[in-house]
Amino acid sequence: MSTTLLIPSVGAVCVAIAAMLLPSGSRRPAGCRCTEPLSESEERLVTVDEIDTVCAAFDQMLIDKGLLTTDQFDTIRRGIRSRGVVTAMRATGAAREDFREVELDLMVRRRDGGQFPVQETTLVPASSLDRVSPGSVIVTYYRDESSVAVCVPPA
Repeated sequence: MSTTLLIPSVGAVCVAIAAMLLPSGSRRPAGCRCTEPLSESEERLVTVDEIDTVCAAFDQMLIDKGLLTTDQFDTIRRGIRSRGVVTAMRATGAAREDFREVELDLMVRRRDGGQFPVQETTLVPASSLDRVSPGSVIVTYYRDESSVAVCVPPA
């Protein structure tokens, strides 16, 4: 079963979570009860390792909630980004969190030219169901014709 991953949003969410969890500027470290703002000498930038840690935790949360499988995660991280045209969409009636499960028939464009058809069952944000109507173009990742994942951002 395939699900939707909001690739552009994931990066933004990871950075936002890191900004909330890690001290910066006028924010205090977690558990700090001091009343004075941090001085400039106490400020620091968030490191790449810290952002990677937050992103990994977010990715694992998506997998734990069942919104993404490890295979889909791998396809999105290591696959080829492309576009897919929705040729048919059927709602299955299943739901998880604020996502609805749909079956999509897609025509995926190959990087080297040409295209191939694929049928994918995925979770789409409820607010974005109109973005997967027939004729819509959506972000698609593939490794080969048997491993495809789609991304539909929330509306």
